[in-house]
Amino acid sequence: MGNKGIKVGSMKEDIDKKDRANGEICHTLDEKDRLAIPSRFRKILSDSFVLTRGLDHCLWLMTTERWKRLEAGIKKMNHNLLSVRNYERTFQGGMCEVELDKQGRFVLKSTLKEYAGIDKEVLFSQGTRYIEIWAKDKYFEMLSDIDMADCAEQISLIWPDEEDDDM
Repeated sequence: MGNKGIKVGSMKEDIDKKDRANGEICHTLDEKDRLAIPSRFRKILSDSFVLTRGLDHCLWLMTTERWKRLEAGIKKMNHNLLSVRNYERTFQGGMCEVELDKQGRFVLKSTLKEYAGIDKEVLFSQGTRYIEIWAKDKYFEMLSDIDMADCAEQISLIWPDEEDDDM
């Protein structure tokens, strides 16, 4: 099963170089469909970043460097498989480079806005590989459907054993 050695990396290298921006931040889409990226997230994204469709009907915001690693991994996959072609269509088809105005805002493309179900209220949530952008109501709906005990059990099956486990 595995990814056959395809390494697409993570934002961790970028995050470790700068202040880590944890948590969730709510923002509002303005009447011109502009969205301001919270300043603490702009710090970890640097000057060049992209936005694309993510899993679970959210959007992924990532550095251009991270995007290039993801794209390189997709190119190595077997394109005879429908799942690979669909994966590529979803992520590459929705990708756009983000350019901020002087207030740190960008215009959210209508196709991405529709995909994520974003109307007005937006929530940014930071992971280690990308920042997720959600319709605020859909984010909290998704969270309410998660069984954390089941997640912990599943993760424990793949989590590397640690001798020093002082969480």
